[in-house]
Amino acid sequence: MNSKIYLSGLLALGLSGLTASACFLPLRVACPNDKTASGIKICVTGVGCVETDNLGTAVIDVGGFGTFTVCVDTTTLPPGATLNQACQKIKVTSDAPPLLEFQLGGDFCSTPPPPGPCWLTGGGTIDKTKGTPNYSFGGVVYPGCSPKAADGGNWNVVDHFTNLHFQGQHIIVDFCRGVPTRSPKVTVNVIRFHGEGVIKLNGQDSPDVPVSFVGLAIDNSESGGGSDMLFLSVTDGASILMQIGASEDAPATISTGNLQIHQTSCND
Repeated sequence: MNSKIYLSGLLALGLSGLTASACFLPLRVACPNDKTASGIKICVTGVGCVETDNLGTAVIDVGGFGTFTVCVDTTTLPPGATLNQACQKIKVTSDAPPLLEFQLGGDFCSTPPPPGPCWLTGGGTIDKTKGTPNYSFGGVVYPGCSPKAADGGNWNVVDHFTNLHFQGQHIIVDFCRGVPTRSPKVTVNVIRFHGEGVIKLNGQDSPDVPVSFVGLAIDNSESGGGSDMLFLSVTDGASILMQIGASEDAPATISTGNLQIHQTSCND
């Protein structure tokens, strides 16, 4: 069954109340070796500010599409840290914007953190039809030791063919395995996760339909386009509403962007 037609039927039934349009931009400030700090302030002009967690990540709702100026408040950097670029501009064209990263430097970055539980950052596109990506994706999947472990991150995917936007809101990491990689240096390159979220029409004030999902990402190389792989299956319990890749054993290769697995030490 066509997912867009099926979902339109669900929306018509009003399974949940109308929600305002939201567009969550994932952010991260970290050293090349993955060392980072909590409490680094990041501001989006005309939108507001957020602070990083102990993985150096943050998420802010920019409210819609457009070009935004994003700046790190350098007065909130940890001692000994420098920043190679304090401000960046990003053009948000879908409800699944890619991760925007700021790179730390200086003496703060001299000692890499020891390996810890694996987690995922990513953003990019998969395939293309008549100049438009079939899928756009972006977000963060946290490990259990994150202060946001109750939510587990925020993972967004837009299917541009059906115009559906999926948002994973409550995420659990199932396992990490595979082979070592070096950017950053980690001992695994595969992460599997599952959870709950919502699906709705992309860029519209439409009802959120509750869904569950399973995902698997493979970090094969840097920068990732043409090599890294992603599987995602989103269901309402009766039907598959969105799927990337044929199965967990046959995920799709991303076309642009990156899937990056991290192992950063943190307290349980």
